Formats: sequence, C-alpha cells, structure tokens
Amino acid sequence: MKSKRNDPCHCGSGKKYKKCCMQTEMGLSGDDILRVLRQLCHRLEKAGREQYGESVDNAAWEDFSRWGLEAIAREEQAYKAAFSDWYLYAWLPDDTALGRATFTSALSDHPIAADFLKANRRELGPVEQGVIDVATTAPYSFYTVTAVAEDDRLHLREIYTEQDVVVEAVGNRSFAEDDVLYCTVVGVNGVSVLLGCMPNVLSANEQATIETHREKWKAEEGGKLDRRLLYLHDTELRRLYFMLLSKAQKARLH
Repeated sequence: MKSKRNDPCHCGSGKKYKKCCMQTEMGLSGDDILRVLRQLCHRLEKAGREQYGESVDNAAWEDFSRWGLEAIAREEQAYKAAFSDWYLYAWLPDDTALGRATFTSALSDHPIAADFLKANRRELGPVEQGVIDVATTAPYSFYTVTAVAEDDRLHLREIYTEQDVVVEAVGNRSFAEDDVLYCTVVGVNGVSVLLGCMPNVLSANEQATIETHREKWKAEEGGKLDRRLLYLHDTELRRLYFMLLSKAQKARLH
C-alpha cells in the first residue's frame, strides 16, 4: 500500500513520509535542488548569527570581497547571491576582519551549514541533509563550458582536475560555449547544479592563464590535482578569479 504524505514513513525513522523517504523516492531535478538551497538560506543565516553574533555577516563579506573591491563596487548586488552561497556552505568562520571585535562563540573548523546539519540532522529531510553534505564539501573552481545542450543542460570541464560534469539547472542565467565560470557544482542523486556562481564569466584568454597556473601547480604537487587541494586553496582561487576579471575589464577599456 502506498504511503500518504502525512503517514509515518515506512522506513521506521519516526518522521512523516513527506519529510523522509518521499523526497528521495520521487526523484530529484535540478530545480528541486535549487529550491532546497533557497529554502535553507534564511535558516542557515539565522543559525550563523545565533552561533557567532550579528557581526558574522560583515566578517564573511570582508573575507569574500577583499580581493575584488573594484569589481564588486560596480555590481555589488550581482555579487550578493554568489557571496551568500559561499558564506553559508564554504566559508570557514574567521573574525580577524573585525579588528578588535570577536565573535560571541569559539570559531568552528566547519562552514555554518555543516554545523547546522550536525545540530539539526534529525529534523531535516534526506534531501536537505544530502544537499548540505555535498555543498559543504564541494570546492570552488574554474569551469569551462564545453557545450550547451538543447535542453539547457551545461556540459562543463573543471580546469584543474580536468573532469567533466553536466549540470541541469542554472537558475535564470544563460551561458555560451567557451565561457569560463567560477563556482562550485553540487551533485545529489546523480543530478548536478551550479552553486555560488560569480556574476561575470571569463573568456578563453583567461582560461589560458588558469591552465598555466594548473600546470605549475601540478608540477609542485608532483602529479594530478584533486578536489581536496581545490578546497584547501579556496582563498587563492577566489583571488585569482578577481585578478583575472580585473585584467580583462581593464583590457576592454583600452
């Protein structure tokens, strides 16, 4: 007999079916994942302020924007969405930008979303848990668009690891072949979406510089680069994005 939405879940978790296995048995689309991310946003922001105090947002913004002040000043609102995703799922809390002020609790070694998941796992559905698990461990990097399918799926190649991925949903944005994106990719149950995508794409000229950096980095590491290294070099890669964007924008003015 098929479970109804408000029935106890047949898996024995004690949760209602709609809050448990229904979410995975129905299957997921890219839009479903994006919707879960949007629904979690306010809860995670609130959790961050409760954990660290009202100044946590400013500390994160200072950390995010310090390498791209000129670019962000021209399009601050456009960068807010990318910042929010990075702040909640990737940023390791740091209060050094506050000067003498400090957070109201000790710094965690994990992003805000990861701590939220640890504290609230029993209240979250499996899709919410899966999205947070993946988003908090997915590194930011540079992706080149290798093809745009007729169904609007994007075929991407991550430049440093040279791995291919297909993303289903990109929100309300449109991209073209050979665009270079700076973002992370979140994949749940075989479905992937873009997260934290910077508003300005780079071109093939900037891709050549990234590939040069990749080869130098590979030589230093003595082999292939992996996702762990990308995660550990989050600040360096974000700085590279803003440096390349600044050079490209200045070149267009001349």
